[in-house]
Amino acid sequence: MAKRTVSIYDIAKLAGVSTATVSNVLNSKGSYSDKTRDLVLRIAHEQGYVANFAAKSLREASTKTIALLTPDVSNDFFSTLVLKVEGLLRAAGYSSYICNTANDDEREGEYVRGLISRQVDGIVYIGGATRSSIRAAANLPVVHIDHTGSTGMKREVYVGNDMPQLSYDMTATLFERGCAQVALVSVSASLYRTDEHDQAAGYYRYLSKHGIRLDKNLVLEGPHRQTSLVEAAQLVGGCLDAGYTFDGVVALGDRVALGVVNALKERGIAVGTEVRVIGMDDSIYSRISSPAISTVRRNTSQLAERGVEALLAMLAGNRPAQTHVVVPHEVIERTTTLGV
Repeated sequence: MAKRTVSIYDIAKLAGVSTATVSNVLNSKGSYSDKTRDLVLRIAHEQGYVANFAAKSLREASTKTIALLTPDVSNDFFSTLVLKVEGLLRAAGYSSYICNTANDDEREGEYVRGLISRQVDGIVYIGGATRSSIRAAANLPVVHIDHTGSTGMKREVYVGNDMPQLSYDMTATLFERGCAQVALVSVSASLYRTDEHDQAAGYYRYLSKHGIRLDKNLVLEGPHRQTSLVEAAQLVGGCLDAGYTFDGVVALGDRVALGVVNALKERGIAVGTEVRVIGMDDSIYSRISSPAISTVRRNTSQLAERGVEALLAMLAGNRPAQTHVVVPHEVIERTTTLGV
């Protein structure tokens, strides 16, 4: 015969207290004496009591779980954000499901539908873009951190940097260092073609504002079918082999910048003097590279904090102060633009 599950009613009877008192002790709420707490916890342990979290979730309309979706967990910038968000949520009493979507619409949709069926309390998208809306009946709060696209949920908050201004500042840095022909290298720019998150927009805006002719042969965009580092190196190598020249490169990502640096070094081009390079994200790739890569610090701690802050506000039934939160960025110059 199967062993009967121990309930709070059993514990209350053995302890000689009410079921309300047992519930308060087990949930650390209400008032009771230390003696009563110790007695109830000892009996619960001796009887092998296991809380029915499914029933508790139904009663409280909360599972205390959050879905975190990111397109590439191997990306240092994304993984840093995931780690920071997960830690902040854990400190607030929430567990996280972490899912790698690989920039795949179908996989992302399967994850979201499955997680909603598991009654997650909210969703956080970190990086990438939702290219086809995922419309679900559940009115879940959703936070997008460095992520574009809408899920169709009623409560959504976007947290990120001013990407057009960011790439504008990257381009300006190179021209201010004396560059005359600046190339743009990206392996995923097409994912971000929205007004507020177009990573390449600042590059075009700077050229237009300063009357600099755009050479389309220097706009190098890959489909991201290989790693960023490999694809970026191939794009730059192909451009150079075709006879095109440039003395600066705006690389939309530090792994992209590292690929650019590798391609230039392979051809004996002095990085930082003959060709200046700037990346984006201030990731480990920019710091361990030789030469060290100039980049843009995007304040991952603040991105994570503002995102979790907005999510917790919505989970508490409050309206967030902003639906679009912009976190400041900072250009960090190193050898690839300073040339020293």
